[in-house]
Amino acid sequence: MQGKKEEIMLALSQVVDPDFRVDIVNLGFINEIDLNDQGLCIVNMTLTVIGCPIMGTLEEMITTALKIIDGVEEVKIEYRWEPAWSVERMSPYAKAMLGLS
Repeated sequence: MQGKKEEIMLALSQVVDPDFRVDIVNLGFINEIDLNDQGLCIVNMTLTVIGCPIMGTLEEMITTALKIIDGVEEVKIEYRWEPAWSVERMSPYAKAMLGLS
């Protein structure tokens, strides 16, 4: 899974949040990822707010990005709201891109 995990994270780093214009990995949205032997990739993530208006768009973008990876047959996205997302979860790159550092 380690090599696949890196490949999955790389693919997720290509998914750019349309509001922030920074990828979801650097924004700190991704909590955990898992890929089972049947090809189910589970992405556990936290967004900035519950009921985020671009949730559906991000789900489509994530699914599209991951389905091209060999071994990924299905993508399931789970949300975790505790602890809540905060600016501290962002990478230095994301903070710089958004003028927060």
